Amino acid sequence: MTEQPPKPVETLDDDTFRRAWSGLGRRLLLPALLGLAAFMGLAFYADARQLAERLGDFDLRLLAPLLGLSLINYILRFLRWQFYLSRVGLVLSIGRSLGVFLVGFPLSVTPGKLGELGKAWLVRELGGGPARSAVAVVLAERLTDLVAVFALACLGSSAFPALRGVAWIGLTLSAAGVALLAWPRFLEWALGLLGRIPLLAGRLAVLRDVQGVLRRLLRPGALAIALLLGMAAWGAEGLGFALVVRAYSPGASWLAGVFNYSLGSLIGGLTMLPGGLLATEGALAGLLGAQGMDAATAASVTMIVRAATLWFAVLLGLAAVPAVWRRLRATKR
Repeated sequence: MTEQPPKPVETLDDDTFRRAWSGLGRRLLLPALLGLAAFMGLAFYADARQLAERLGDFDLRLLAPLLGLSLINYILRFLRWQFYLSRVGLVLSIGRSLGVFLVGFPLSVTPGKLGELGKAWLVRELGGGPARSAVAVVLAERLTDLVAVFALACLGSSAFPALRGVAWIGLTLSAAGVALLAWPRFLEWALGLLGRIPLLAGRLAVLRDVQGVLRRLLRPGALAIALLLGMAAWGAEGLGFALVVRAYSPGASWLAGVFNYSLGSLIGGLTMLPGGLLATEGALAGLLGAQGMDAATAASVTMIVRAATLWFAVLLGLAAVPAVWRRLRATKR
């Protein structure tokens, strides 16, 4: 029997790199336009001249602690990412894992954050393990973020007793949803329903693999660690929001700041818009306005915070793309 020649190894050449880079750029075009529209909307809401004056009043020395709190958010979420990878047996060096995590930031600025599933492909291509397990990790991240932010909203709602019930209802519903996803019988029932959908019927085996891994990540011990890290991470950004508010209103409540940031983030996330753009900005400015802050100041706070959280993360992710791609090319070769 004649021995078949080995198949050529696929390599990621410079042309492939350029196409992938330009593809990422096209995917970020819509979020960039939405971000521009959000800032223009804030300028219209507040009057551009007054907004410029309020932005000029901001103490630039606060940028260091503000960005530092955002970095704390990213570090804590990276620790959760590492914890989840180890929990399901995915192995990457710290450098490669950090690169994948950072690249997830620009990938997450997509409708419903679905682009973040690209991290699973990166994990597989960098030799970390099966993409299906990494998909479960990404899903677990999003689920624990949802519960953690609702929990922070409940904590902050003590500053607004009238809204306390709404926050607790949201936390209860989100926690119940996570509990259902960790319940085998419910998952089997849900997969049975999905199997009747022609588009998903052929992927039922993949879905079963993902849900099996997801259940392991949602067990009480792992869930508790992930939620604590998530609450600390998003709480840091909530404190950053409160820090900016207090720069304009020194007597403002820290808890109120955490509540406003958590609720605004939830509203933006639930709209499924890329990065929660337009909805999050509108919610944050609207909440501050409803609490007595003038439109120009509310818009200024919102702009500064979104720049130091969402767009800061996107820039860090874009800075990590070339290094991750070089490692991909080296792995393929």
